[in-house]
Amino acid sequence: MGVHAIIVIKNEKNEYLQYFDNRWNSFLFLNCKLLNGENADIVKDVIVDKLNVKKELIKVSLVGNKKHEKFSESDKIQKEYVHYFYKVDLNEKLNNEEFEINGIQYKWFSYADLLNDKRIQQVNSDIVQFVKEFDI
Repeated sequence: MGVHAIIVIKNEKNEYLQYFDNRWNSFLFLNCKLLNGENADIVKDVIVDKLNVKKELIKVSLVGNKKHEKFSESDKIQKEYVHYFYKVDLNEKLNNEEFEINGIQYKWFSYADLLNDKRIQQVNSDIVQFVKEFDI
């Protein structure tokens, strides 16, 4: 079973930060594997690494978790996952347009944009729906 953190960062326009994942050929929420459940420190470390944000400027809150089955793009099979959803507040502004850090493309999406993007819906509609359910 895969245990992962889903990292939800919103800007002042209520848009969600997404990064382009080449393996999935789609924009996704920042995420990371977890060894066995809740771990806000790992989430902070990922944000520091990916977005070059100072750790002391990051506030992380666990919102909830969901256990469910999902098709694995990389393994091409149905797998069981547990996703822990973290809301992240940054005391540092990120670019409000598309931007790139360390060769990774980032972009802000409204909730409607996430729903209207065909590829995001193909590979990540469950996560998008859970974000809505948790009211993040």
